[in-house]
Amino acid sequence: MEQIGRWVYQQEKAPHAFSLCRVLDAGTFEQSYDLLGVVQVTVDRRYPEKLPANLRPWALATLTTGGYGFGRFYASYSTLDEEGEPDRSLAEEYIDWSGTAVLAPAAEA
Repeated sequence: MEQIGRWVYQQEKAPHAFSLCRVLDAGTFEQSYDLLGVVQVTVDRRYPEKLPANLRPWALATLTTGGYGFGRFYASYSTLDEEGEPDRSLAEEYIDWSGTAVLAPAAEA
């Protein structure tokens, strides 16, 4: 049986972005996220794995230069919806921030 070809229209790819949120009331039932900013990024189709690897360095650079102070932050690499808001998360990081550096868990004695 002969295969009959058909046109397949490529759907428009959803835009991708890095976003940063402050985690409010971390670790409680009232935990919520305050979106601080979204930066659209371009996906390199030959090396798509590079973007998730750049999420943490981007978030730390943003925290370092942004003066955000002490707290827990959530960085996400995601698609964007029609309104330019983060939609489907592809990679994420939680960062505990002292105001000047990442807080590390205490070493066990």
